[in-house]
Amino acid sequence: MARPYPVAASAAVELALVGPPRQAAVVAATSQAAYLIVDDERQTMISLVTPTAVRVPCALVLDGKVPAHLPAPGMIATVGNGMVVLDGAVFRVARWWRPPRPRGLGAVAPATLANAVRWLTGSVADPLDPAGRAAVADLVQALAVGEPVEPAVSRLLGRGPGLTPTGDDVLAGALVGLSALGSPVAATLGAAVMAAAPDATTTVSVALLRHAVRGECIPQLADLLDAIARDVSGLPRAAGGLLAVGHCSGAGLLHGVLVALAIAHDRLAVGVLSAGAATRAAAAAALSAVTAATAAAAA
Repeated sequence: MARPYPVAASAAVELALVGPPRQAAVVAATSQAAYLIVDDERQTMISLVTPTAVRVPCALVLDGKVPAHLPAPGMIATVGNGMVVLDGAVFRVARWWRPPRPRGLGAVAPATLANAVRWLTGSVADPLDPAGRAAVADLVQALAVGEPVEPAVSRLLGRGPGLTPTGDDVLAGALVGLSALGSPVAATLGAAVMAAAPDATTTVSVALLRHAVRGECIPQLADLLDAIARDVSGLPRAAGGLLAVGHCSGAGLLHGVLVALAIAHDRLAVGVLSAGAATRAAAAAALSAVTAATAAAAA
């Protein structure tokens, strides 16, 4: 057997990786990531990713050397004893990393949060269609008055194309944001999402929503929440980094944070839910500037 590929593994999937060997199936793949579902009681998802891929909370990041081709959907692997064996290749855990779980946003002054909401809603386009925006408004209202959230959640789950539809990304951003705020409704929303998601969206999205319920997220989302909490002047760079994630996943996650702030603070809800067509049309130029500035800083 060829020399193992070293990986940096997420501590969020440690039990599946260090436990006894189990079968796992590749359920989805892109040019930079392969997603495997382990045949264990949790149906743990593990994502094998290149060093430049988005570091999802369940990622095994290739530590330098990268195979010529990542595994394709349908392939069967063995996961356990600190490694993944797949298609004749061995991916062995060389070190661990811990996915971000942002906290402390609830201690931030409302005026600071309002400034962040004002900048974000004025500079970043809402990624949802009219039906999605109506579902978000109903979700915020339901949580505000203690009504069932399941109808609004079902209208968002699976809304949009891709491995993680936009509606799912909005829910994930909201769940992480509510967790960071310490909001008690995070558990209510999380329970509704996890009850409906398996029958409403993709396998990959279900697994990532499970991480969001625990408050775990990608580093770019954690950076945005940190900028909101600590340094509003850092919002352009943090927003640009998050918006660069996926085709529109970053935009969905960012909007989900705004939804969380609207849920937790009634006075912010109007600004989040009433961003109109003029704001969204003007956002294109602002978004281009933010993305260009981020790319220039990284160069």
